[in-house]
Amino acid sequence: MNKNNYRLVFSGLRNMLVAVEETATGKEAGQSSQRRKEIQGVIFTLRQIAFAALMLLGVLPSWSSAQIVPAGPNAPGVIATQNGLPQVNINRPSGAGVSMNTYGQFDVQKNGAILNNSPTIVQTQQAGMINGNPNFGPGQSARVIVNQVNSSAASQINGRLEVAGQRAEVVIANGSGISVNGGGFINTSRAILTTGSPNFAPDGSLSGFNVTRGNISVQGAGLNAADIDQVDLIARAVQANAAIYAKNLNVVTGANSVNHDTLNATPIAGEGPTPGVSIDVSNLGGMYSNRIVLVGTENGVGVSTKGVLAAQAGDLILTTEGKLVLAGKTNASGSINVSARDGIENSGTTYAQQNVSATTSGTLTNSGVLAAQQNTTVNAGSAASTGTLGAGVNSDGTIANAGDLSISASGALMATGQNEAGGNTNISGASVNLAGSNTSANGTLALAASRGDLNVSGATTTAGGALMANAAGTLINDSGKMSGASVQATAANVSNRSGQLVSGSTLNVSAASGVSNQGGTMQSAGALAVNGGSLDNTAGRIVSLNGDGLNIASDALNNGTNGTIGTNGALNVHAGTLSNQGQLTAAGNAAVNAQSIDNHAGTITAGGALNVASPGAVNNRSGTLSGSTTTVAGSSIDNTNGDIEGDALAVSATGNIANQGGKLTQFGTADQAIQAGGTLDNTSGAIASNGNNLRIDGQTITNDKGNIQHAGTGTLAVNANGGLSNVAGNVLTNGALAARVAAHGVISRLISDRGMRVPTFCKMVSGANMACGTRQACRHR
Repeated sequence: MNKNNYRLVFSGLRNMLVAVEETATGKEAGQSSQRRKEIQGVIFTLRQIAFAALMLLGVLPSWSSAQIVPAGPNAPGVIATQNGLPQVNINRPSGAGVSMNTYGQFDVQKNGAILNNSPTIVQTQQAGMINGNPNFGPGQSARVIVNQVNSSAASQINGRLEVAGQRAEVVIANGSGISVNGGGFINTSRAILTTGSPNFAPDGSLSGFNVTRGNISVQGAGLNAADIDQVDLIARAVQANAAIYAKNLNVVTGANSVNHDTLNATPIAGEGPTPGVSIDVSNLGGMYSNRIVLVGTENGVGVSTKGVLAAQAGDLILTTEGKLVLAGKTNASGSINVSARDGIENSGTTYAQQNVSATTSGTLTNSGVLAAQQNTTVNAGSAASTGTLGAGVNSDGTIANAGDLSISASGALMATGQNEAGGNTNISGASVNLAGSNTSANGTLALAASRGDLNVSGATTTAGGALMANAAGTLINDSGKMSGASVQATAANVSNRSGQLVSGSTLNVSAASGVSNQGGTMQSAGALAVNGGSLDNTAGRIVSLNGDGLNIASDALNNGTNGTIGTNGALNVHAGTLSNQGQLTAAGNAAVNAQSIDNHAGTITAGGALNVASPGAVNNRSGTLSGSTTTVAGSSIDNTNGDIEGDALAVSATGNIANQGGKLTQFGTADQAIQAGGTLDNTSGAIASNGNNLRIDGQTITNDKGNIQHAGTGTLAVNANGGLSNVAGNVLTNGALAARVAAHGVISRLISDRGMRVPTFCKMVSGANMACGTRQACRHR
């Protein structure tokens, strides 16, 4: 006989057509109905007795190899198909459509097995035509087929389990475990492999499972259920050492009461030792499905994946109450949502074509790739990433113009690898370490350390939009580069040693304690403001490139050697103490105000008005103060070997003015005044003015070897109530000379010649009387 060749004959016993071998014969349909029922009952009983006897003798039919052994109160009938496959004539379904079947053993060999869900002859893929199920009434079929195995051995599912007749949901439940090696399902709407005990509702429907023990393992030839709508693996633990294929795959692990319809899991007490890992996908393993949901509920029991998790037409959801290890390739055409109580470790590639969300109250570590084509969100107790965290990342690795990256940690956050977003990036933690990283956003980039330092030293931190950096401790950008369309940096301290803070528009730097810009650059295309308890700009550059101006406020400003603070607009400096051995420059006006000003060897210049003012001392020794209109005021002014100049010039001190070897120069014709409440010492110095009128006041004036030159045609007024010393000095005017001098009661006459365009060089020497020209005026005090 040709295998799998059958023909239909009429069975007198069953009063119906049946599929038989081609050599079999049938009976006519004229026998008595009562006789048929009697014979059917006797044969069915004899069949069960014979099968039991074979089991007692240890002799089973050759087709079975003892793979499917019915047992218990709901034992189904098991026969062989014409080609030798086990055919399970499942029990009549309940009113809820559930067929309950119990076994002492339930194994499916490589060539497969049949679950007969048809009351009539039906075609199957694996066994051809088979007879109808004698346990069914006309038109009857099961919606759910439960196969509960009560055994000390795990079920071996090494072939395909086919539902004959009406498509149905298939459940295999074995508390001792299930091993799959080449398993699959045919004509099945939903497949459930579980180590739990089935629970039933009062109406007979399957309500769920109680899982207290047992393991499901997939190995070798794997599990191919790609044509099944839904596959559920429900066990204390699941190991995938081979590929699992399904349309929708759900894995629920732990000791749980699991709802049949929703798969919601409620933890219950387990039996035996707690497994080390609840879901384990090895290097050779993988899960391929349209949508994947993995849930581990047991406290402290984690999930480890070294193989492939691929949600090929939907989302991937993975939740565990332990630690999650992602060491393989995890991807989804939809979104990836992972949550782990005890931490997440990603050393593989985790990528979603939509969004990625990773949540843990423990530590998230990443040495691989964690990225999404849309948004990526990380929320962790702490984070340590040396790999790539990305959003708006295309599958070829290029960055799009959308997709937000958010990394948040309640504790310390470290991300020293690549942190990239096509949209906005937000990184926050108690402390944040991005040292050496490449952190970027095409949109806004926000960095925040709520209780500690923000470290971007040696990093490249770039925003296409606004860049905002905030730290409760120190913002460290030493040797780093931070740039954005606008930049705002706020911290207790800002360290930008040899670093760069560059803005395409406004730049604002604020530090309650101090700003260190030694050898660093702070540069803006727009307005720039730096506020710090202290500011050290030794060899640094703080510059505003356009006319929006530069504002500096500091309790202690040190613009040390080779330091530059400059703007193409207005410059405003407010300081407690100012020490400038570098350059303060403004293309516009400049106002420098400090409790004390030390500009020795420094330069302060303005294209517009320059106003330098201090209630304390102004030290311009070997320094330069220059503006279109220059005003210098202090309790004392020391311009020894220095230059103070302007088109208009006003210099005043409530105390002394020292201009020894220095220059006080006015280039314009406006009236000029130099006023000292104490001594004006112009020894070897030069006071030169083109002003119409020049007034020089001092309690005492010393012009020894000095020059006072007035090129204006008005009056040079010299007032020295305490005396004037002009040893080898010159007092020159193109106008009138008016002097009010009391010098030890000795100098009694001052002479001026108005008629000379270039004035006579008059030498006024203490204790001598001078007479120059023909027109004289004398006032004695």
